[in-house]
Amino acid sequence: MRRVGSVLVLSAAVMLAGGWVSKARADAMCLQNAKTAFRSCASQCKSDFVDARLTCRNVQPACGQACLAGRQACLDNVNLILETGQVPGGGTLANCNGGTDQCKATFQAARQACGAPCQPSDAACTGCVDNAQVTDFECRDVCRENWRTNATVIAMLQSCQSSFKACIQQCPPANATTTVP
Repeated sequence: MRRVGSVLVLSAAVMLAGGWVSKARADAMCLQNAKTAFRSCASQCKSDFVDARLTCRNVQPACGQACLAGRQACLDNVNLILETGQVPGGGTLANCNGGTDQCKATFQAARQACGAPCQPSDAACTGCVDNAQVTDFECRDVCRENWRTNATVIAMLQSCQSSFKACIQQCPPANATTTVP
């Protein structure tokens, strides 16, 4: 009889736990849906803000958005130099041949060599990872400094800015658009 009672108690516990797991999954799905809705809302709010800012400057939002996208593509090309260390024309950034990508790869290799992730009580591992983080920071700092002062990078950034300004000047005024409520 004791065995039957134990089986019943165990069965009830399993059924209750199963109900909790499905509720947890439902809660996780609800949370994921809420996050997705928030991101969508935030994206729309940002777009509305940019449109309003362009309208305040008397720039047709659709045209202004295209100019902003063009400027971002231009800046992405300039930032690629920082990431790779490769300057157009075959050169490299001074003291930063592989760019910040190489700094990150070196850091990841150093972390693995240290035995990371470290146990809380492993002071040697933690110290090793700390030193690797400092080296990574210094590497990225040198790359950024050399990128920021590189003549090609400066010229490319100026070109991005002047192209953006020329694009915006070509846009029709904001009142030339018809807005749909």
